[in-house]
Amino acid sequence: MKYVIGVDVGGTFTDLVCLDEQGQSLVTKTPSTPSDPSIAIVNGLTKLAGLLGMDEKSLLKDTTRITHGTTVSTNTVLTWTGAKVGMLCTKGFRDTLGIRFGIRETPYDLSVPQPETLCPRYLRMPVQERIDAEGDPVITLNEDDVLRACGEFREQGVEAVAVCFLWSFRNPIHEARAAEICREQLPEVYVCASHEIQPEIREYWRMSTTVINAYVGPKLASYLKHLSQSLEAWGFTGQLLITQSNAGVIFPEVAMEQAVRTVLSGPACAPAAAAYVSKSLDLEDVITVDMGGTSFDVCLIKEGKPVTALESAVGGVYHMKLPLVDVRTIGAGGGSIGWLDQMKVLHMGPQSAGADPGPACYDRGGSEPTCTDADLVLGYLDPDYYLGGEMPLRPDLARKAIQEMIADPLCMDVGDAAWSMRRVIDHHMVDGISIVSVQRGEDPRRYTLVVAGGAGAVHAASLARVIGIRRLLVPKTSSVFCALGGVIADVRHDFVKSITSKTANLTLSSLKNTFGEMRSTADEFLDREGVSTKDRYYLKSLDMRYKGQYHELEVPLPVPESASEEEIEEVMLSRLVESFHEMHENLYSYRDDAETEVLNLRMAACGVVPTPDLHEAPLVSRDAGALHKGTRPAYFEEKGGYTDTPVYDGDQMEVGNVVNGPAIVELKTTTIVVPPDGSLEVTPYESFLIEFTQ
Repeated sequence: MKYVIGVDVGGTFTDLVCLDEQGQSLVTKTPSTPSDPSIAIVNGLTKLAGLLGMDEKSLLKDTTRITHGTTVSTNTVLTWTGAKVGMLCTKGFRDTLGIRFGIRETPYDLSVPQPETLCPRYLRMPVQERIDAEGDPVITLNEDDVLRACGEFREQGVEAVAVCFLWSFRNPIHEARAAEICREQLPEVYVCASHEIQPEIREYWRMSTTVINAYVGPKLASYLKHLSQSLEAWGFTGQLLITQSNAGVIFPEVAMEQAVRTVLSGPACAPAAAAYVSKSLDLEDVITVDMGGTSFDVCLIKEGKPVTALESAVGGVYHMKLPLVDVRTIGAGGGSIGWLDQMKVLHMGPQSAGADPGPACYDRGGSEPTCTDADLVLGYLDPDYYLGGEMPLRPDLARKAIQEMIADPLCMDVGDAAWSMRRVIDHHMVDGISIVSVQRGEDPRRYTLVVAGGAGAVHAASLARVIGIRRLLVPKTSSVFCALGGVIADVRHDFVKSITSKTANLTLSSLKNTFGEMRSTADEFLDREGVSTKDRYYLKSLDMRYKGQYHELEVPLPVPESASEEEIEEVMLSRLVESFHEMHENLYSYRDDAETEVLNLRMAACGVVPTPDLHEAPLVSRDAGALHKGTRPAYFEEKGGYTDTPVYDGDQMEVGNVVNGPAIVELKTTTIVVPPDGSLEVTPYESFLIEFTQ
């Protein structure tokens, strides 16, 4: 039997999912080890091997592929633990990185300083050179400036160098030569250039993206080398793949060179998994929510495809421009800490207890009350069956933390204080759902909520009821959804070419030539990764706007049924303009008569990764009575407080089993709370579908 394994390293838990050749899945979780994430991965692989009745080396020998979603890049930026970065820039543009968009991040609060840059001003070295807007050299590159900068970088102990010259996306000759000199002079230093990372118009976006790449590159490269060596030492001879922010995967060697593409690696894969499991039930319009130990991620999936974006800001501060799945993240997870401000107003997060020391109930030294402590006090979690009994919880410590820090200061009962904590964090998450739906003009009540994350199924029904969603889907793999999303992801590389042209001036020959050049570059990457020609496919799109607009929309290039993938026909151009009008009207409620412009051409070059299909299982029984484990008091506001609630063994439930609320369905890796007006049924694909009866 051969296996593929998905691994997702989160802030609190490391998740693993193992699929065999028949599509059968096995999931497990293990506490993360922030000091060295590879330790948790090895621990998880050991647990997987034990569940399969094997040792670690036998499992890895039979594993053809490991897909890894990592938070190393994200956490490196958020915790300011990246490389010491130096930058080469065109003379006269040294302060572009600090000026940002030319406005304050908080224009109405002058007491808040501008964010510190990831490359301080004294390490931004101006170089005499100039390429004009047409790509023609105007001032020759002064190589002595580059050599002097390298000497300064060496003296300052710089660990990474970012090269970003003006208009280099038109002609990278100067940038490429400067990067070459840096690599010759500083062989131990990580060097990257903007034309290698994202050769796109708008200098600040390009510069910021390149600096982020330099900032996280050395740490990610070191981690991936260490992980690869560890797996190799354990006998793994298959392929290690790294997930990207666009929900595709790349080989480790490419990830080391283009580390910025992994900054939102983990969260991007949950929507891909949601689309995968929803497709089997003919659910095309869904909202996926992923509540882990540290954060809450939400994404809209429309017509079976996750909504994407071209811009993002890590931590809301450091900007990067790359194609990515538009996942919105807020600091709301199982480890989110409850606290009172000076006015004794209750808040939840964004601070998190994380994996170490963790919530108070973990008994690892944590003393502050968290969302998990509240869920335990409210009766939703079984202290003796957390992670299937592997990690017993301490209800007394949870009650003590809530009593001392929330209940007593507010003169409340502990149970009411825990319920207040839950309501506050639930409303934070509802706001997140509204951002991706209501603020886009979408009615969330038309959508199905697909639930992911270890804590997601505990809270999902409450979120759905507040926002008016009447149907929830909780896959059995929901607690390891990001790991599953990585397993089913295709290899993907994104390329862009800035052209800035009126749409009316575009010609078939110019499009064919430009896309042809991009495809040649893409094929070099796919050749390097060993992706066969028959497994390749290419997605083309254009960034369009009305004349005079600043922002643009990414519009897929329509392909008539009569055209092959490589062909571009005249009819595509007329359809392209109409597609842009329709997209603009859907998003902004109007279309204009102004002429349209094309700013960029984009191509995603993909390689198919074999994925087992989901198999439909036959109906077994509607009666779930045999799986009743007992009852325990759980808090339901509709029932006026604590009420005796039946508990069921979710891991043993079979297709067709129905459970009416209030009820609790326990699995080893998550717990599903069914409200009093809810009904849960096991689908033919062994996921749990919850519908509200009122």
